[in-house]
Amino acid sequence: MILITGASGFVASHLIPQLRKTGEPLRCLVANETEGARINAPGAELAFGNVTDPGALQTACKGVDTVIHLVAVIREPRNATFEQINVAGTRNMVEAARDCGVKRFIHMGALGATPDPGYKYLNSKWLGMEEVKNSGLDFSILQPSVMFGEGAGFVASLVRSVHLAPFIVPIAGDGKSRLQPIWVGDVVSCVMKLVNGEKSGRSIEIGGPEIMTYEKVIDEVLKALGEKRTKVHVPRWLMRPGVAVMDALLRNPPITIVEFKSMEIPNITAPDSVEKEFGFKPMPLREGLGYLKLKR
Repeated sequence: MILITGASGFVASHLIPQLRKTGEPLRCLVANETEGARINAPGAELAFGNVTDPGALQTACKGVDTVIHLVAVIREPRNATFEQINVAGTRNMVEAARDCGVKRFIHMGALGATPDPGYKYLNSKWLGMEEVKNSGLDFSILQPSVMFGEGAGFVASLVRSVHLAPFIVPIAGDGKSRLQPIWVGDVVSCVMKLVNGEKSGRSIEIGGPEIMTYEKVIDEVLKALGEKRTKVHVPRWLMRPGVAVMDALLRNPPITIVEFKSMEIPNITAPDSVEKEFGFKPMPLREGLGYLKLKR
């Protein structure tokens, strides 16, 4: 049996249909029945709980051979922190898996994860990955760059940025922060190979086939939306207070102060990382934004 955590999330919504095709029994960990109702997984078991509840995780792991741990927060909700979810939550999941005799543990890390505590999200992902590496379990860790695809992901935040104001798009600094957007479907294909036992005991960085600047990504999003905007470069020191105000006042800001700071770290790896590690070529960003055109 496979247990997938974060089963109502973005990556899981693309992964679950592929897991169902394997015929392997599937158990989905969700916080409550409302989240469970959003999952399109006929025949899958539902387990209720969250990663802050060790008892619920022990129950969810019973009879499980493989755990795919997708739970993480990119933005801190009002009732939790990066440390509680990304670090302690991963520790709780690892302990439950170990106690229940889980044979394989697949963890969704993040490209750019760092031991530097000045980068709160990326540091929490690094600490969570360390929990997995030191667990004694048969593990694999996947570290993708920013993801795009229907449902959510990095591009959804960019679309909100584009629509912040008519006619203009603010660009932080020189717009040359480097990213390597990867389609969520390609991330799922990599996860499926890990489920089959490949890359045991390793942490694997993956990204799309192109290293792109932040400004180039904005250009591709505007093109897919069929919209024209004047790009206005704003010095980072001047933009930072505005980002902080939006972060404090808006429930779902286009960018948080943590994300703003994270842009200082290049989110890139080898352009041929997916082909080299998993044997296929990932989809370029410009070919994968068709879903935006349907939403015009």
